Amino acid sequence: MRVEKPRYGMGLGTPRQLVEMVARGVDMFDCVLPTRVARNGVAYTKTGYLHVSAGRYKLDPNPIEEGCACYACRNFSRAYIRHLLNVKEILGLRLVSWHNLHFYLDLMRQVRQSIREERFQEFRREFVANYREPNDVNDLTRKDV
Repeated sequence: MRVEKPRYGMGLGTPRQLVEMVARGVDMFDCVLPTRVARNGVAYTKTGYLHVSAGRYKLDPNPIEEGCACYACRNFSRAYIRHLLNVKEILGLRLVSWHNLHFYLDLMRQVRQSIREERFQEFRREFVANYREPNDVNDLTRKDV
């Protein structure tokens, strides 16, 4: 008799990897990536990643991601967060970290909902097709990507 046990994925976890690991039966995750990349000014969005500290956001009045309900997106612009990051103000790192953690929690909520509704494979196909990820996770720490 086979006993079902939870499957744990440690140290993995770009958004695309999370969705793919769920497709392979992984139940739990442990990853520092959302906060690690936030310390480099990188925010996750539903279509990929965004280097908030990049110069092109110097005057951008938009939130990190339109429609995001996290504290950072509801209260601060890309321009302000960029300024905080560039002057090494710890609040900038925290705001991007909060956004990334909110993004991950919301992504997993969507995954669970799609499983309950028996449409996970459709969700997976759409997410993977629309999500832009760097060739190398280390690219997330480079500002020129």
